[in-house]
Amino acid sequence: MIHLLVLLLAVLLAAAISVCVVLYIRLQRKEAIQEKADDLSASLPTAAIDQFLYDRCCRYMTEHRPFLVPKFTLQDLANAVYTNKVYLSKTINRYSGKNFRQYVNYYRVMYAMELFRKNMGLRILEMAQLSGFRTDTSFLRSFKEVMGENPSIWCSRMRKKNNKN
Repeated sequence: MIHLLVLLLAVLLAAAISVCVVLYIRLQRKEAIQEKADDLSASLPTAAIDQFLYDRCCRYMTEHRPFLVPKFTLQDLANAVYTNKVYLSKTINRYSGKNFRQYVNYYRVMYAMELFRKNMGLRILEMAQLSGFRTDTSFLRSFKEVMGENPSIWCSRMRKKNNKN
């Protein structure tokens, strides 16, 4: 019985150490990125830092596609690019001319269009769901805002264009 308790304690200790190591590595990575940002902020004017942050956001959105998660928030993006949400929101507004929701929905609309080009049999509701929109109403409104036309009209035009080729 004592051997089992010792073995159980050893396993628990090993698990605790593993968790600590993982957390330490994550903290080191975050500190290294923050250090780079601090170094950059000391040597660059504010506009260059803002542009750097905006570029990092765009790269993150393109590479990781977090917008596919319907409940993706400003705080989620701020955490991903290691900044605070107020500063991030102002930067997105300044460089994209959009608020955060419009910025995210732009990426969702572009992704929906990409999906449709690959599979022209997709229905509008499927496009909305696959691209991270919570509702089809939100998708229709955002699509029209981004593209200047309803998705049904755009899809019809793409089908006709594809049939000609």
